[in-house]
Amino acid sequence: MDFKYDKGDTDYIEFGGGNKTCTLKIWYASEITRHRSFLKVQINFPESMCFPSKRRKLRGLLTNGHAELKALFPEYGEYSRKISFDVYDVREILSEKVRALLTREGTKARDFLDIYLIRKRFGITPADVESCIVDKINFALRIYGKYRTNLKEKMRLLSSGKLFEWGQERDLLLSEINERDFYTFLKEFQEFLSTKIINQLNQRP
Repeated sequence: MDFKYDKGDTDYIEFGGGNKTCTLKIWYASEITRHRSFLKVQINFPESMCFPSKRRKLRGLLTNGHAELKALFPEYGEYSRKISFDVYDVREILSEKVRALLTREGTKARDFLDIYLIRKRFGITPADVESCIVDKINFALRIYGKYRTNLKEKMRLLSSGKLFEWGQERDLLLSEINERDFYTFLKEFQEFLSTKIINQLNQRP
């Protein structure tokens, strides 16, 4: 692991949005991809929340008990215990994913994948959190001027049918997805963005 607390080194710490966000990058060598990668911790100082946070326990790879490791390593108990965290409601996560997809610079296939997998695992669709998505986008547009430009570009890509493109995410998938089902989702999701979200945003003063 590699991290330095140096605000002047953007390889580790970045401030953005007029100091409204802080991103910490903790670097590591991936055992899977063999590439240098980083764990991103992003702090948003202003935040628009639609749903109350929930208290959940973080489970590690060693949580379920390994007697031999416990005998060999005295510190095993510290690494195997469950840790309580305040976490976003999954509906909040889904809403934020859609907001980021439409207002972030550039388009990342992983956002589409995350939204698809949330729908598959939790049975929640973007239509279920439509009002939250619109509220989050409007909030972001009020405090981050550059998001207006990004949103216009996403509208252009959406109307041209070029909003989604595979990046390196396809090669990094740890499990296969049903491609026919995924592309059906893409069609329905982009139609939802056009007919519901973008229409509402175009009506705002």
